[in-house]
Amino acid sequence: MVKACRAYLSKVREIIERIEAEEGANIEKGAVLLAYSVENGGLIHIFGTGHSHLFAEEAFFRAGGLACISPMLEPSLMLHTGALKSSILENCEDLVEALFEHFRPSPPDSFILFSNSGVSPAALRAVTLAKERGVPSIGVGSKRYIEYLKGKRNCESIMEYCDVFIDNKGEIGDACVEVEGLGGKMAPTSTVAGTLVLHLLLIETVSLLLKRGFVPPVFVSNHLPGGKERNEKVISHYRGRVKML
Repeated sequence: MVKACRAYLSKVREIIERIEAEEGANIEKGAVLLAYSVENGGLIHIFGTGHSHLFAEEAFFRAGGLACISPMLEPSLMLHTGALKSSILENCEDLVEALFEHFRPSPPDSFILFSNSGVSPAALRAVTLAKERGVPSIGVGSKRYIEYLKGKRNCESIMEYCDVFIDNKGEIGDACVEVEGLGGKMAPTSTVAGTLVLHLLLIETVSLLLKRGFVPPVFVSNHLPGGKERNEKVISHYRGRVKML
């Protein structure tokens, strides 16, 4: 294994350890917000643009995942219908407003926003719309990167608006490994760290609910005995409410 690969493995381990050591309290705070939503019949809406849309898919409709996840997926803000187009549309607040009108998050729902840079107009408008609708929000991004961009651009960020912010410990520019001879860095960390934070939040949420005697709706694998029948009951409850089902 080349030196750069070992460096990436080391960096990922470091990030995992820092999230465990430094973000536990924020993850617990976020889980309290999510648990309130689930216990009171609300949905957990998840949104991100570009690569950050992956987290909405990661949490949605999968074995071991909460059934009350509402992924706010919009193809024009993802990469598969045109990466350059999606980058341009991240600057369009009207598109985010239309998206919120379609998914219509409202109390007792909650909202998780993934934005590594934390300063794009789409991300900022999303979190302000959640606030305007009275929906508590959790933001996940790189504090270091956000503070760097705020200093360069003299702009606001999602950190000022989210009820809870969780730092993914990423570096400026996301990529973290110098590859000899390249003259630049490779290997971003935001996806690895964001996925970790996402599942920590959801596990903490479910644990809180179980302590209160509330058993939340969690999908199981269809391949397990009784799994398909169990999932069909859950799906019938959320069909029509979770718009991506």
